Amino acid sequence: MGESFAEWDTNTFQNRLSMVTNGLLLGALVIVAMSTLEDVLKPFFIALGIYFILKPGADILSNGGKFPIFLSYLTMFLLFALVIVSTFFFAWAQTQSIVGDSEKIDNYNGRLNDRYVDMKDLAVFGMVLPETSDNLSNGQSVLASDLTQMGVLEEGDKVMDLALEMLSGFGAVLSTSVTVLFFLIFIILEASFLPGRIERAWPGEAFEKVNIVRKQIEESVNTYIVVKTGCGLGTALIAGLIMWSFGVDLWFVWAILTFVLNYVPYIGSLIATVPPIIVGFVILNPLPLILLVVLLLLNQQIWGNVIETKWAGKALDLSPVILLIVTAFSFWLWGIVGMILSVPFIVIIKIVMENIEATRPLAILFSERAPTLEEAWVDALKDGRLSFSESHKLRELQKLLGVSDSVMTSIAGRTAAQMAIKKEKVNELQLELIEKSAAMTTLGHALNELEVGKLNRSFKPALKELIELLEEEEEE
Repeated sequence: MGESFAEWDTNTFQNRLSMVTNGLLLGALVIVAMSTLEDVLKPFFIALGIYFILKPGADILSNGGKFPIFLSYLTMFLLFALVIVSTFFFAWAQTQSIVGDSEKIDNYNGRLNDRYVDMKDLAVFGMVLPETSDNLSNGQSVLASDLTQMGVLEEGDKVMDLALEMLSGFGAVLSTSVTVLFFLIFIILEASFLPGRIERAWPGEAFEKVNIVRKQIEESVNTYIVVKTGCGLGTALIAGLIMWSFGVDLWFVWAILTFVLNYVPYIGSLIATVPPIIVGFVILNPLPLILLVVLLLLNQQIWGNVIETKWAGKALDLSPVILLIVTAFSFWLWGIVGMILSVPFIVIIKIVMENIEATRPLAILFSERAPTLEEAWVDALKDGRLSFSESHKLRELQKLLGVSDSVMTSIAGRTAAQMAIKKEKVNELQLELIEKSAAMTTLGHALNELEVGKLNRSFKPALKELIELLEEEEEE
């Protein structure tokens, strides 16, 4: 008996070690490929990201045969292109108004230098900032001299030269637009034929497994894109209005930056607040500057930690540490574009690993948490509907924990009843789960007249009793 256990343990260890080794080897090959083939892979992944942005709208247009699928994507693409071109034109015009005004740039250089000198006079900053060189050549400012010593600026450059160079770098993305367009067209054309090819390539049960993975990927990435885009637009709009009201130059450019960096989890929106705060530091007095900083950070926190969480919940279910490592590594590999594309990419990898028995433990380690069945049902019922991805995850968790169908029904009904009492309203999904679980008890007749909508107080005692009965049955 002991030898059998030792053999099983050794085989398990060898299998897991082999899996980790192969995973590291595959990861190394992917990194080398992404670095070497950056000029090809980056436009492809950008096109894939745009495809997922267009897909929800295209699905709505083509639903019920209203539009042919390709015409739906074409309509969404033209709308998308119109928004992008209009946005970049306005941002370019606003930037040119600053770049072409040499007097304003010189004024910025002078005021920024004065503020920097004032900071160096303070004991707190004076200890950490470098000592200024005694020889300032070509009318070089104190700030420019210090940045030159740190290797940030070239000899003789001004601070605004660096800022303008960074702004011009955002336009470099447009150089790959033609390649992205071609990739996007072929991705749209291929997407409609993909399910049929999968069915022929992996018939039977294998097709069902692959199809489940495909649906999960589409649903998770679509949810991420819709939520991030909506919250990004809200954050950028409010931030733009705040900066405009304080007279911050290039407020529209900074609003676009806020929207783009919102796709970078946790740190993106915070990074986007840095440029307008620096501009405010130059042009504003201390009290308005503090108010500007507070409003921008408050706006970012409300949209990022309140609205987005309520909207999407734990849709990504990825460890914050994993997300930060992936985004930092992606920035080193592909810059800002890599940071934006990395999150959907790691979501896809996690979904694939969840559906492969050998790699499922790694997928669990990638998760933000390992929920109980009760927590999983609470997350699933928050939006009032049970999506394909949520239903699949619940079934997999049920299998993993070895829970019977009757206990699963009991937990679902108990969770639905608790949420109905808490929110004092019942939706269709909650009503269905409550009725199924009540049928397992003696309270089925007491809840026959329960309806969708505002919860009648007369049903609260029956729901509370149902919760107690279900808890007792689960304990048995």
